[in-house]
Amino acid sequence: MSVKTLYLVALAAILGCAPASNTVIPGVHRNAKVLTAEEIEAAHADVRTAYDAISRLRPNWLASHGAMSSDAGANPFATVWMDGQLLGELSALREIPAFQVADLRYYDVTEAGGKFGLRAGSGGAIEVRSRVK
Repeated sequence: MSVKTLYLVALAAILGCAPASNTVIPGVHRNAKVLTAEEIEAAHADVRTAYDAISRLRPNWLASHGAMSSDAGANPFATVWMDGQLLGELSALREIPAFQVADLRYYDVTEAGGKFGLRAGSGGAIEVRSRVK
């Protein structure tokens, strides 16, 4: 591998790991594990779904966080829960309109196991609380 290629790969890795934004939104408290409807609205996120909101404001939640396993069926990505019910994989967030979200909360694998049990999987969990209708 040439030195130039190595530098380009290193630069891409550094930029890929950089935070999406350090934007401070006046009057909105930012918590790395919680994304509120107020923060989504204040950021003018222009999002249609819960997935869009997370990908813009907390993109690291969508990354693989599971431990590497010899189990080929293990999902290293977070499972999605809405109002206490398991919805499934991250793609389920694309079916939830952002305006219906009261807040979203990310749980690492240990926290997810404590809250949701074995069904939480090995990649953590994203809990969606919907607005009261």
